[in-house]
Amino acid sequence: MKFIVIGAGGVGSFYGVKLKMIGHNVTFVARNENLEYLKNNKLKLTHPDFLFEDYVDAISIKELENIDPSDIDAVFIATKSMSTNSISKSLAKWIENSKEIPYFISLQNGVENEDRMCEYLPTHKVIGGLTRLIAAHIIKIGEVESVGEVQTILGAITQDKNSDEFLELLKKELDKTNTTTILTNNIKLELWKKLIINNGVNAICALLEEKSGTLINDEKTSVIVYNLMKEAAIASHAVDVNISEDDANEMFELMKSFESIVPSMWMDKKNNRDLELDDICGVVIKNCEKQGIDASYTRTISTILEYQYKKIQKF
Repeated sequence: MKFIVIGAGGVGSFYGVKLKMIGHNVTFVARNENLEYLKNNKLKLTHPDFLFEDYVDAISIKELENIDPSDIDAVFIATKSMSTNSISKSLAKWIENSKEIPYFISLQNGVENEDRMCEYLPTHKVIGGLTRLIAAHIIKIGEVESVGEVQTILGAITQDKNSDEFLELLKKELDKTNTTTILTNNIKLELWKKLIINNGVNAICALLEEKSGTLINDEKTSVIVYNLMKEAAIASHAVDVNISEDDANEMFELMKSFESIVPSMWMDKKNNRDLELDDICGVVIKNCEKQGIDASYTRTISTILEYQYKKIQKF
């Protein structure tokens, strides 16, 4: 199969490398110094179970115009959520004169990426996705470090026979990579479940610069983590996902058994990259407000982190 992976960061590199290692044709879309590096040097990706170090095909989003969309099976989008609109616009232009187009798969944080994609791309070709139990980060340019058991959950926004067949085929291939792939008929629910976890640990770990396991197992900080998760569950009711408090409790207990990781927002803060506060904490605050509720834990943690981050950037 032929894949395009937009975003050669931690998650994008991991999936692109895994598919390349089992024989698929993978082209990475990158930008700026990362693109320049990948065009001339090897990409190195480490995981406790394997090591990859080799040259990869890398192009710019502009150079994507030179590839026939009908030759591509799927495009993975693994960028920050802030880029979803601009990337979707570019992809819409890329496919506008093609009779056959690939599937477009989001592997991003947040619950609104698929809606943004559907504003520009055919809804029946948009697939929601999420990763869990993995931490994958750029250590330095051209080098990615990943840890954890990897689970991928995928689901079509508009289900039909073609999307079902494609997802079954993709799952078959991903299963060859020693990762776990789960197909779902309710991807929106799964995306919100991940948001609950993200809201619980991502910002607070970045703020306190502590791993997730440390905070969720500490007597005092665990109370904050729990309430961050609970607020995300409450927010889900504004969009009719309706995750119950019991569900949030179950996820909180489950998180205690997860491998302790450094969440993405901490790495972004450390490397002076944009924080996905709006797409994680902001979504929770906004959807609680719709119900006349103040997400006070989420608002406090995200506001302090944003203030701290802006202060750091001045120096």
